[in-house]
Amino acid sequence: MQSHTSIKKRLLAGEKLNGCWIEMFNPIASEIMAMSGYDTAFVDLEHGPGSLMDAISMMQAVERHHCEPIIRTSSSDTVDIKRVLDIGPAGIMIPNIRNPEEAKEVVRACRYGPEGIRGAAPSLVRASRYGNDVEAYARFMEEDFLLIAQVECHEAVDRIDEIVQTQGIDMILIGPSDLSASLGAINQFDRPVFIDTFEKIENSVLRNKKLLGTIPIPGWPADRLYKNGHSLVISGADSLLLKNAAMDDVTAMQQASKTQ
Repeated sequence: MQSHTSIKKRLLAGEKLNGCWIEMFNPIASEIMAMSGYDTAFVDLEHGPGSLMDAISMMQAVERHHCEPIIRTSSSDTVDIKRVLDIGPAGIMIPNIRNPEEAKEVVRACRYGPEGIRGAAPSLVRASRYGNDVEAYARFMEEDFLLIAQVECHEAVDRIDEIVQTQGIDMILIGPSDLSASLGAINQFDRPVFIDTFEKIENSVLRNKKLLGTIPIPGWPADRLYKNGHSLVISGADSLLLKNAAMDDVTAMQQASKTQ
């Protein structure tokens, strides 16, 4: 189904990759993000305003620039997962996995029977090129599909080793904002309780030889995260990059006008 090396195989080979967030659900903005050179683009159905149809448009915008689309689902609901899988992303990220039971159910939701419970209509869906590549799609799901569990609450940390050891979960991605909130220290990333918890997750993932990822936060820039063993760091969001660039431009223009 693809002529290039998948993001999963690149990560497993030891590459340190980067990603961006697609929040605006605008195909031109998404195309610009992909053209900028990000390895992967996370189409955000959890916090973004887009629909599945919008997600397809975003995927079409980034795929042609060799930027692999990964979709963050709105939930761990098996129907949500099924519908996202059928549109054919390179991988999915499930938010807020709280325990190993949920992790196992997510894996089952990604697999056709008898191993799983995913509804089977491979001859109809975009993922198999509408039935033209059913066998190739089966190989892709077995070898190249990237399944990411997002860990972002104290409940998950209590059973982190069990979650990490779930067969079929390829990567654990730490959600620092929600994690800090669940610890009673929202966005207080310098608090000892947050640091200790963040490092506990890191250590568990690396000890169990799973892939690790997160987003940069104050005090935890990308270089520190890569050094700590993270394979994937997701940085810029289209909406925030536009906001920050616009505010900087306005500030510069206002300062220039005051010198006249």
